[in-house]
Formats: sequence, C-alpha cells, structure tokens
Amino acid sequence: MLFWRRMREVYVRTFVGVLSALALALAGSWVYGHGLPVEPRYVVGAVVLACLILLGDALPTYVDGRHTIGAWDIGLALAVAMLGPTWAAVAALPSALFVARRDWLRASYEAAHSVTIVHLAGMAYFLASAPLLSGDPVSATQAVYGTFAATVTLLAANKVIMALLAKVKYGRGIHQTWKEDQEPYLLSDAVNVLTAGLGVLALVVYGPVAAIVAVAGAVGSQALVYRSLEKVKEIGELRAKVSSLEETLSLSNVTFGTMIVRDLGRRDGFTDRHAAATAVYAADLAREMGMDETRVGRLRMAGLLHNVGLLGLPEELLLATGKPNSIAQSRLAEHPARGEEALAAVPELGEMAAWVRWHHERPDGRGYPDKLRGPWIPVEAKVLAVAQAYAALVLDGPSRPGVSPAQAREKLASGTDTEFDGVVVRALLRILDTESEGYRMADDHRFVFPAAGGGRDTSDTPLPGREGHGARSLGEERSQG
Repeated sequence: MLFWRRMREVYVRTFVGVLSALALALAGSWVYGHGLPVEPRYVVGAVVLACLILLGDALPTYVDGRHTIGAWDIGLALAVAMLGPTWAAVAALPSALFVARRDWLRASYEAAHSVTIVHLAGMAYFLASAPLLSGDPVSATQAVYGTFAATVTLLAANKVIMALLAKVKYGRGIHQTWKEDQEPYLLSDAVNVLTAGLGVLALVVYGPVAAIVAVAGAVGSQALVYRSLEKVKEIGELRAKVSSLEETLSLSNVTFGTMIVRDLGRRDGFTDRHAAATAVYAADLAREMGMDETRVGRLRMAGLLHNVGLLGLPEELLLATGKPNSIAQSRLAEHPARGEEALAAVPELGEMAAWVRWHHERPDGRGYPDKLRGPWIPVEAKVLAVAQAYAALVLDGPSRPGVSPAQAREKLASGTDTEFDGVVVRALLRILDTESEGYRMADDHRFVFPAAGGGRDTSDTPLPGREGHGARSLGEERSQG
C-alpha cells in the first residue's frame, strides 16, 4: 500500500510537471506571436478581474457536499475577452495561490491549470474578436460570439484536465469522473457560457456596472435554482426513507397480527382460516373498486385482524355449538369494539381500527355496535363486511358446515342494500365470476395463512383467500365474526 501511494505521488508530480511545461509553452508562444502590452488599462483590468475570480473561489455557493457554483470560470472568460489570455492568466494567479493554501505542488498545479485553460480559451476567442481593451474596433456581435467560443473551450479544457488528474491521483476512470462529477453539471456549464456572453454584451453596450450586475444576477439565480433542486432531491430521499420505514413497520404489524390470529385459530380451528380468507377477499375487492395499492394493503391487514376482538373471550363461548343465547350473543357482539380498542393502541393501525369497529354495521342501520346507516359507514368497513361474510359462509365453522359458492352468492344477493352494501356485493360477484372454484371455496394456495415471519404457513390446513380479493361475511360470522 505504501509503495502504491508513493507511486501515485510520483505520477501526480509528473502530471503537474507536464502540465506546467504545457502552460509555459502556450504562454511563451502567445507572447512571442502577439506580444505582451504593458499599459495601465491592462494592469487595472487584471486587478479588477483578479478580484472577481478570487471572489468566486473565496465565496462559493455549495450545491451539495462537494460541488460549488461561483464566478470563477465566468471571471476567467471575461478576463480572456477583455485582456487577452496572458493578462487573463495573470489575473487568475491570485486565485490559484489562494486555493493552494501554501502547498507548492498544489500551487504549481493550479497556476499551470489556469494558464493552460485561459490560453486555449484565448486562442478560441481570437478567432472571432480582439480583446476589448486592445483598442481595436470590436462589434458587440464579435465580442459575444468570441466569448461563447472562449467559455466553451475553457470549460472543456478544465474538464479534461480535472479528469486526467483524477485518473493519475486516484486511479479513477475517465468515464466515472464524467458521469459523477461532470455530466450532472452540464446545465450549469451552459448557463455559465450564456452568462459570460451576457456580461460581455452588457459591458460593450452599457458599460462595466451593467456587466457586473448581469453576471452577479445570473450567478445568484443559478445558485438558487441548484439549491432548489438539491432541496427537491433531499425531500425525495426523505420520502424514500419514510416509505422504507413504513414498509418495515407494516411488516412488523403483519407479524404481530398473524401471531394473535394464529393463537385464536389454535383454539377454535376457524378464526385463522376465516381471517386469511377475509384478508384475500378484502384486498381483491379493494382493487376491483379502484383503490390504490396502499389502501389495498391496509384492507388486507384489516381483514386479517378484523376479529382480533375475540381474543380474551372464554373458550367455551368460542367453541359453543348451536344457537348462542342472548348473553352469549351480547358478549360476542362486543368483539368489534374490543378489536378497535386493541388496534387503536398501535398508532399505525388507528385508521384500520375504525374499519374493524364497523365491519358488522349494515346499510339499513340494524348492525352493531353503533347502528350506523349506509352513508355513515366507511367504504372500507363495507368491504370488510362483505368479505368476511362470504368467507364465513363458504368455510366450515365450529358449529356448521360451509355452504356452496352458489348458496353464498344467493345469501349476499338477498342482503343487498340491507345487510350489505350493493356496490361492494356486485364487485365481489364480478370477481367470483372470473375466478376458479378453489377461489370461490377459499380453498387454494392463495388462502394459506401467512406465517409469523412473513412466509406461508404450510403446517396447517390452507386458509381462504386469493392474492388480491376480498372476503366474505358470515351473515353473523359464526354469529358475530
């Protein structure tokens, strides 16, 4: 590891040396071919633009943990357009030294980097226009097109040099650097090209104050846009985390629910099978009625837990055969309210708790525990009522055998808009028309009771349900289930 680290250092020094040689060659050839005018206006321009470039490095706007938006590259482009590449390189040197922080290797790299890209940009600018401070006649069109060409060249050269440095210093692939550090900021680069052109146009037409206002405004608005995008991204990430937490919580709740219902099923041999069938039929009904998947999942959970209020009732009451007397009926009729109380204790199940409380309400107002009439009963409770009723009718219960699917359909149809909501009944009948006999009897693989760990319980008799449809209601669900 130490050997490779030292080799990387050698590679970096070599790279900086080559880059410095290229910078000196470019600067020397430009001075040799075009000269180096030493006049007060160039000195003053270099000082002013050096301040702008330095300000871009000293006060950057961070758009994420690593990347910034500032006036550095725009300042360099303006310096090239106004002063030519050699004086622009002079204006860039204070910024290079500031960024290097007394690290001689970094200072050499930053200086060579700046000199190289501004001379390449200067060559592109020179094809369209002379520097604005040269005294030669320059039209606004020439200056703007020259600035566009110079800025594009400067940005492209900057990306190439940075990608090569990442390759030499970190062994990072050029493609990876492009995808992660450069491609996401192409829009920012395009805006910088336009901003530099706008600044030069304002300078030529309206003077230096207008140019400063135009550049500062463009950089500021760009920073605001990127901050907004980052906020949107953060919100999206937070939503993804919340969704993941909700999914984990939902799985925990299902595990909790299956443990409770499984315990009831061990006692009477029916409650767990009926719960599984109700969950399947309720979920399928929800889909048939156009509910979203979140609501479908909650109805499946509510179907699984709709009889949780039976927990704690005496075993002799649950296992009694024959018609229950008035006292037994009264005790059994407490289970929707008891179920609501149990589920409401878990904040995430609060909405389901209300559906469970009202899954024995009837459109004609003769249900229990609150005798609600049709418009006041939530549609989810109506779905549970139909789902659990059908499941209770076709399954063998503790005190009576199940009926045929045809008889169960008849029972539901006869109770339409009195005992059961007509819209929900018709939705279930549509589902049954398209399904297999096993589904109608709650007797195929889709009705296996879920294991506590989230899998399928294959140790007991398969339970009612199909991956996505509703449940049936035992007219009285074993009298109240």
